[in-house]
Amino acid sequence: MLHVIKETKFKTVRLLVRFREEISPESLGKRVIISNMLETTNAVYRTGKDFSRKLSELYGASFATGVAKKGRQHLLSINMSFVNPKLVDFDTLGEAIGFLKTAIFEPDAINGEFNPQVFKREQTNLLHYLASMNDDRSYYASRKLADLFFADSKQALPSVATAELLAQENPRAVFEYYQEMLQTNAVDIFVLGDVDENRVVDLFSDFKFADRKSVSDFSGSKTDQPNSVSNFSAEKGADVFYRQSLRAVSTLTESKDVAQAILQLGYQLPVVYGDENYLTLQVMNGLLGGFAHSKLFTNVREKASLAYSISSTFDSFTGFLKIAAGIDASHYGKARALILEQVEAMKAGEFSDADLEQTKTMLRNTFFVSQDSPSNNIELEFVKALLPERFLTTERFVSELEKVSKENIQKVAQSLTLQAEYFLKSANLGQEQEGELNFEQ
Repeated sequence: MLHVIKETKFKTVRLLVRFREEISPESLGKRVIISNMLETTNAVYRTGKDFSRKLSELYGASFATGVAKKGRQHLLSINMSFVNPKLVDFDTLGEAIGFLKTAIFEPDAINGEFNPQVFKREQTNLLHYLASMNDDRSYYASRKLADLFFADSKQALPSVATAELLAQENPRAVFEYYQEMLQTNAVDIFVLGDVDENRVVDLFSDFKFADRKSVSDFSGSKTDQPNSVSNFSAEKGADVFYRQSLRAVSTLTESKDVAQAILQLGYQLPVVYGDENYLTLQVMNGLLGGFAHSKLFTNVREKASLAYSISSTFDSFTGFLKIAAGIDASHYGKARALILEQVEAMKAGEFSDADLEQTKTMLRNTFFVSQDSPSNNIELEFVKALLPERFLTTERFVSELEKVSKENIQKVAQSLTLQAEYFLKSANLGQEQEGELNFEQ
């Protein structure tokens, strides 16, 4: 589906092509490698120098790819940004879309497989990247918490895959999957900027995406969209949310060479994007650990000095709320108890009206500031296209945020259920301190 977003306040035009399908260990490694391959080479621009020269001709255009997760879906995105053609004596729009078409439909392939030399280079680069990411103990701890939290092992997989999944791939299998991906993935194309809508539609009509009636096992009804090119039509994934039943708390303690211990807690909550209590969830999280005036930050870090860093975040497509703290392992028991105490305080409504209003103000300001970002504007349009009935317009956001009450917040907080705990301590921690490490309720 092609989405043209007419916007005159930006001096650049932003393009996004996004492929999406259900997360699968069979395809995840392939998708990550494809993302890197498309960003660095194709049959026309085979080297980094060729890429840079062409982008320079487009007045310093940018071209990047990336992967992400949204609920049950894995997203592979191709982004371009270039100067508004009305500001220069050059057809940057036509040239950029032509470059995008080359990148997608003319990959660097030889005899039915990706260029083996380039493939090996990108595969190795990705393996090195993942090794460095796993050296980041916060990332490592988050991965471990996800493994403990999610009942479905697919949902626990990181968007960038794992070293095991990447290492098993080869140029032919990945290229064959790429041909399948072009035929079966849901495809969303966004163009944001001061552009001629009819010309955009005409330029993209030459992209040979076949019609597709269904994508993976996602279901949803089509909605009428302006400026739609018929051969881009794909059924929208209404069932993108991941849900799981409550389980017994899963716990894990590990020892590694770390200077700072890490404690992470995973809570399940029955609120997802667009629900009646979605704005209440945002306010509750801001009060709990989302901002510098939150209970976790002020009470655990500032007053008690039991955490070097602490915050709470949530995923509105999986019902997963995470509390992450960097602590001194010798303070584990006290820190954990005080963290749990803050959650209980939220359930009891123990926060001031001033803190509630400050949280609303910060959320409101963040929302309006995000509208000055082209990439954020496109992401909002993506969610709107994916879940039109749940989409939060500016008017609805402001109105529902204002209505959030202490009672609403208590109700959402009371729905939080602890499901997973992960503790990473130093391998050199003494035996006396180790005795403190228990997960008694």
